[in-house]
Amino acid sequence: MKTINEMLTHIPLCTHAEPQNIITIDASSELLDELAKYKNINVTKLTSDSAIALLTNMDEKSADVIINATNNFANDEIFWGIVNHVLTTKGLAVCLASSPMSKADEAEAELKAIGSTFRIVMPYSFHNSDDKVSYAYMATKFYHPTADINLQRADLMDGHKYYNCDIAISAFTMPTSVRKRFLGLIKS
Repeated sequence: MKTINEMLTHIPLCTHAEPQNIITIDASSELLDELAKYKNINVTKLTSDSAIALLTNMDEKSADVIINATNNFANDEIFWGIVNHVLTTKGLAVCLASSPMSKADEAEAELKAIGSTFRIVMPYSFHNSDDKVSYAYMATKFYHPTADINLQRADLMDGHKYYNCDIAISAFTMPTSVRKRFLGLIKS
């Protein structure tokens, strides 16, 4: 079980009210299988090698959700500016993140880059199948990932091994030391 695929997919798609146009960057077949659980969505698959060039040429406000299945570009302000251009006014994006606990300087650079463009930037955590903790960011212009979760979509969809609405909300809890260290950078 790769919880990363569930957490990168269902956190954004259960937060956005009506996700239709999804862009993935370096999505695994397992992540694409998670996306296939949703009806009436269009998925555009990109690779890290071509992502910036292809995103730059996409229509403005053409994507509801962008899932970057890597932490490539996490600290790249230009990338986040392009993502902002492609996302709809209610769009959101997720990407893998550096650990705010063990790689605080890297996490700070990532939060600054994302926060230069997005109103809400929140890290979240989850356990991998090897029981290690991984981190990701949600960046959004409109939705709040714990206040706007679609509970019906989150809990009535079949086939989850890890994700549920309780996991979705609790994933955004961070230790006090992280909240203090990144005060002003974590924007909720």
